[in-house]
Amino acid sequence: MEINFGIRVVLENLPTSVKGFVFIDSTYSPVIVLNARLPYEVQQMTFYHEWLHIKDGDLDNTDYREYSA
Repeated sequence: MEINFGIRVVLENLPTSVKGFVFIDSTYSPVIVLNARLPYEVQQMTFYHEWLHIKDGDLDNTDYREYSA
């Protein structure tokens, strides 16, 4: 069974100082990028943190986008 919430999740080898981030792609869909080098438990917590940014509408906020860039 597959459930699609319209959020793509990508694992990438990032510097260990970066746990993850979220952005809007060219189709205006959110993408959560998680650091593949970190333990699964850290990836789970980071996913939840980034998902809250989507849920709270932070990506629609111009001030947030400029601050995060």
